[in-house]
Amino acid sequence: MAVFTAPLSLTLLVCAIILAARRPELICNPQFWAEDGACFFFQAWEFGARTLIEPYAGYLHTTQRIVAAVTVQFDPRWAPTFFVAATMGLTLYVAARTQSSRFPFRPHVTYALAITLVPDTFEVLLFLVNVQWVLAAGFLLLLISSDPRSGWQYAHDIIAACILGLTGPFSVLFLPLFLWRAFQRRTRASFILAGIVCVSAAIQVWTIWRNPVGLPVHRIATESLLAVPGMRIVGSLFFGTWVPPDYPLVVETCLGVFGVVAITALAVRSDGARPERIWLGCAFFALLAASLFRCRYVLPDLCHATYGSRYFFPTQLIFIWLLAAVTADHRRGFARTAACGLLWILAVNTPRLHESALEDNHWTDHAAKLRTGEGVTVPINPGWSFTVSPRKR
Repeated sequence: MAVFTAPLSLTLLVCAIILAARRPELICNPQFWAEDGACFFFQAWEFGARTLIEPYAGYLHTTQRIVAAVTVQFDPRWAPTFFVAATMGLTLYVAARTQSSRFPFRPHVTYALAITLVPDTFEVLLFLVNVQWVLAAGFLLLLISSDPRSGWQYAHDIIAACILGLTGPFSVLFLPLFLWRAFQRRTRASFILAGIVCVSAAIQVWTIWRNPVGLPVHRIATESLLAVPGMRIVGSLFFGTWVPPDYPLVVETCLGVFGVVAITALAVRSDGARPERIWLGCAFFALLAASLFRCRYVLPDLCHATYGSRYFFPTQLIFIWLLAAVTADHRRGFARTAACGLLWILAVNTPRLHESALEDNHWTDHAAKLRTGEGVTVPINPGWSFTVSPRKR
């Protein structure tokens, strides 16, 4: 893949258009999804700024809490709009980071576009509750970027590490990689960054320990451990609209083995930016292991498209990024094969990039009651609701 860059503003405009095309109803009629309303907006509306340190699902969601805390300062009519706009802005921020001069791979717009074109995103793109999975990619970009060379870059890395480290459990998963990075580079900047991630990880571990999440105990279908990545990563990427609800288990397992071998080969190949590719490969396996553990009692269900889509956004994206990096290989055969692979992934998945529209729950009608301090039960997607108490005037 030859160097192909475009003005950053144009690249981000194209990314924004893709996001809007995938969920046009959220642009025309923004709505809450699940915890967006029932947790983040509701708790910020009812309890104010103290929710900034309130855990959900066992850990902190600092980014979502900040957005919610700012949102409730304005007319509630605009709350879903602020949530969607913030999520799009954060997604475009991650896309912009792939076009930075500190990005280790040969410059190309593919890395930015990939963030908006990951196929398995039913509950991810433009939903604030799941923006942490997009920001996990931003965290990885922080990991693989070269050291900062200016005060602004230092400030960016410190702020990003603090916020991303306290948004989701990813600081815990990626801490060994940041420590590896620091001891390999032995620079002041890398040690500072590793220290911030270490503190963030410690806070998240303490929060998780103090707020355990119970799961219904069932048999763990260990026979599906390789079938899950086989269907949800290899099958999803390379079969797209043709992937059936189920393959025979042996086929799913073979696809999983292929995925493990492919990621390993893409990460360790002997071409440019090998340490950064190895870190991405290790992050892939850390994310996959964490997702399988989190969903250990429902592994057969996890093989089915749209079930737990959020768990596979960063792993699919890492696969695409590592494949895109091969297109810069000095061996033309490898580069052309990788380019064909990327085009194949895009072709077979394009028909399913557009997501089904959400039910219109007429948020503005309920927002009018919130504005006047009435108590109201608000329906939100996907069939959830939350109840706001009357406010004394």
